[in-house]
Amino acid sequence: MNPAADTGMADESRAPAAPVWVVLVVYDSYGDTRDCLESLAVATWPDLTVAVVDNGSGDGSGERLRDEFPGAVHIRSEENLGFAGGCNLGIRAALAAGAAYVCLLNNDTLVDPGFIEPLVARAEAEPRAGIIGGKILYDGSDDVIWFAGGEVDPRRGFTSHRGQDQADDGSFDQPGPVDYVTGCLFFVRSELFGRIGLLDERFFMYAEEVDFCLRARRAGVTCYYEPASVIRHRVSRSMGGAYRPRFYYYQTRNLLEAYRLDAAAGRWSLTTLRLWRYLVLGQGLTLARAHRLRALPYLAALWSGFFDYMRGRFGAAGAPAAERGGESR
Repeated sequence: MNPAADTGMADESRAPAAPVWVVLVVYDSYGDTRDCLESLAVATWPDLTVAVVDNGSGDGSGERLRDEFPGAVHIRSEENLGFAGGCNLGIRAALAAGAAYVCLLNNDTLVDPGFIEPLVARAEAEPRAGIIGGKILYDGSDDVIWFAGGEVDPRRGFTSHRGQDQADDGSFDQPGPVDYVTGCLFFVRSELFGRIGLLDERFFMYAEEVDFCLRARRAGVTCYYEPASVIRHRVSRSMGGAYRPRFYYYQTRNLLEAYRLDAAAGRWSLTTLRLWRYLVLGQGLTLARAHRLRALPYLAALWSGFFDYMRGRFGAAGAPAAERGGESR
């Protein structure tokens, strides 16, 4: 709703709203995307464009969504470009249309109607805040947090979500700088893409937002957490309701590369040996304890990600199509 309409008369002195584009990437996921688009349909930001990128779906999802949501911008890729490549299609369209801000949004989320307003307000109040994320709750549980800002441990290259699995009791209601923002809700000043480029499509899926945030920080840009912007996430439903072994392949391979690039730029002193010790050995032991006799596929994926990193092999892995969706984290 336009705030001026509350008084019954237009406020001619009010500056026009900044144009914002929301980009959703879809791969064989009609139901979740339909629900996400229905929540976006009642978003209150007055200049909001929603772009749906059909990332090579083979189940007719893109066609059904095009018919049911004709007000959105629909972009079709004939092949699955992964999350990074699909997002870049939407980003390029947004930049060409003159968007002031681009908001990458997982298609398995539900947004609060006013989720854009705090993001724009924070960007206008903090000129150095180039990437802003909100508070993300588990869908179906309004008081449990999935993400309240991202942290990176520079000694081990460890990334984590602040507040994950904790009650939303006000403990994470303070806005402020963070190490990184999850790609689930990734609000970016458009001019930043011109400065540091788009998402790295070699990553295909997972950790591309970590790499982008590290690049932005090297350019003097702040990543920011704004808790007044709230969405709900159907966590990893596109990956079968839980992380599959393929997640550990991409996460291991791509985090190693993101940290290598950051270390090469002189920001952190991270060695492959140190990262290998944590990501491969440490996480491998954690997986073995968690999955016991069923851990072998997870460990194999993790080691495969490490060896492909060492060989310089990036892009899509040789996974079944059902595991190559690339639209959610």
